[in-house]
Amino acid sequence: MNIHKGRMKPNTDQPITIFVIGIKITKLWAVHKWFKTFMSMGPMLTELSQHKQQLGFYHSEFHLTWRGVTLIQYWKSEEALMNYSRSPKHLQAWKHFNQRVAADYSIGIFHEAYNVPAHQYHSIFVNMPEIGLVKAQK
Repeated sequence: MNIHKGRMKPNTDQPITIFVIGIKITKLWAVHKWFKTFMSMGPMLTELSQHKQQLGFYHSEFHLTWRGVTLIQYWKSEEALMNYSRSPKHLQAWKHFNQRVAADYSIGIFHEAYNVPAHQYHSIFVNMPEIGLVKAQK
């Protein structure tokens, strides 16, 4: 882990869309139900990281929780995020969730999106590795 000594601030001259998505396992014993949904994020993240520029995707960070995972993603715009939501990989994962898992409550999914105009966000990182908005704008 490369620690940046001192302060870092992101560039606030550009708007950004912050997307928070999470999975909560509600029935631990139903692995056969929720595992495929849990694993479906991997191929999407691979695709996003391989085609960042053309998809308008900047960066994603994982946060493990008891019974789940939350991802914070940074996007160029809401339009870029919504375009990806209609991509084949995302639609396949969403279809699987709705057909096989949503009705039995073995797993829950949430997401939130925030559109932040230029010069309307503030963050400071001190003695930290490049994460969050700093890494997203690199």
